[in-house]
Amino acid sequence: MKRGLILAALPLLACTTQNEIVERTEALRVDVRAADGSQLPGQNEPPLPLPIGEVELEIDVRARLPSGDIDVGFNGFVRIGAEPGAIVSVTGDRASGRNVLVLDGVAEKQRVTVRNARGTTRIWAEDIGYVPADPNQPPLCADGLDNDDDGLFDFPQDPGCAFANDDTETSGTFATGVSKPVRFEKPRIGDIQGRGAQTPYQLEGVDVATDDPANLIVTRISSDGFYVTDTTDPGGYNHVFAFTFNAPAGMRVCDRLTGLSGTALEFFGFTELSFPSFDLKEWRFPTPTDPGDGPCQVPEPIVLDENSVDDGVLLEQIESALVRVQGVTVGAFFGDKPAQGGFKPDASNCDLDGNGSIDFETIGSLEAECANLCGADPQCVEWTGFAARGNYRVVFPNGKSVQVNTGTVPRTRFDPVAMRGKPISVITGTLRNFSGGALNWTIEARCPVDLVCDEATQTACVEGPKSPISSQIACVFPRTQDDPNEASN
Repeated sequence: MKRGLILAALPLLACTTQNEIVERTEALRVDVRAADGSQLPGQNEPPLPLPIGEVELEIDVRARLPSGDIDVGFNGFVRIGAEPGAIVSVTGDRASGRNVLVLDGVAEKQRVTVRNARGTTRIWAEDIGYVPADPNQPPLCADGLDNDDDGLFDFPQDPGCAFANDDTETSGTFATGVSKPVRFEKPRIGDIQGRGAQTPYQLEGVDVATDDPANLIVTRISSDGFYVTDTTDPGGYNHVFAFTFNAPAGMRVCDRLTGLSGTALEFFGFTELSFPSFDLKEWRFPTPTDPGDGPCQVPEPIVLDENSVDDGVLLEQIESALVRVQGVTVGAFFGDKPAQGGFKPDASNCDLDGNGSIDFETIGSLEAECANLCGADPQCVEWTGFAARGNYRVVFPNGKSVQVNTGTVPRTRFDPVAMRGKPISVITGTLRNFSGGALNWTIEARCPVDLVCDEATQTACVEGPKSPISSQIACVFPRTQDDPNEASN
């Protein structure tokens, strides 16, 4: 406790009064160690391996006065958090939920469990004035009374109530402390994919490993984002789509990413990075006089055969990868006429009433039954899906099928409807997942040279390649221009 002097000037009288100024907690100090109490790697040492799931750390929390001394008069709970990552639990002799009781200004050797710690993670503490209530007693922030006489009652109306089970209506000092960084490896694309069906970082911002040894190469640029592959990760799941609303400016296939971050999410089963930030190493191609950066490093497509197109585990491993199917035919039932009484070559439209949509809501709906029957028939291409998105079905010799989209080839050059029942030699593209409906996986061609066919009535087949084009040159176009809608997104 310090004392100070306050001088007051009064009419006809000058005097000196001495008032007590309370020095209150200004900040919290958070020290962090490994779970066994050992010191963590320093700035110039290799980072810790990326935790898969949860990791435990040990912390000390101290309340500090402006002078830097410990505030021995501080007795209360502080809230524990992590960034990036999330606190799963706090354990120790002072722990209560996600909170630690600091007595006489100190709480030592409390253990925190953090989920999804990554990169540079910090543990922080804040005095929000929260006091966990006795579960057998009504908390002051939910008892219907104005306990602090401020005219406000309980959570959430009273700002002094942090939660409904807060046992005090008064606010804390809001003193905060942040630990020194705990250095973990950054997640690779495979870690963001979760090495499985879902990302563990749902709706979390992630900073992706882009070097040593990660090597992220742009494999496709679409109208709403770009696809990238980590060519050095042998474990699979090393491909991802980044959603940018429009084609990213200044990028082209073969470029290398030297920085990538964004918000991970599952869009109907499709793992993507939303609102990404990225840094590009513009790839310099060899010339007769300059080796540049060497040949383009886009990997050759993964070939899907008639047995792998329905292997869910494999398809998850190669989600967003560059893939290829060969020796397929377009579905034989593919036309805009209503599929009344069964499917025919020109009749696969399950919008039986012509209102522009299929009724999946009404119990016993004939339109829903039609769509389900079409989905179960490898030769059927349901018309409304094709009309809306350009997706259609191709079939392998054994009768298994996969959905494709060749919309990057203009309809004036290649008409999928006119190709019903006819062969396509090769379709290359990126693999996209959509969890709705019977056909969850779609191969989307990147550009016209991803299509190889031999049909005299189709311009794209006549003028296009007669065999697959190497990934070192396929779909490598001049760089995209500046985003014309940059200010609107």
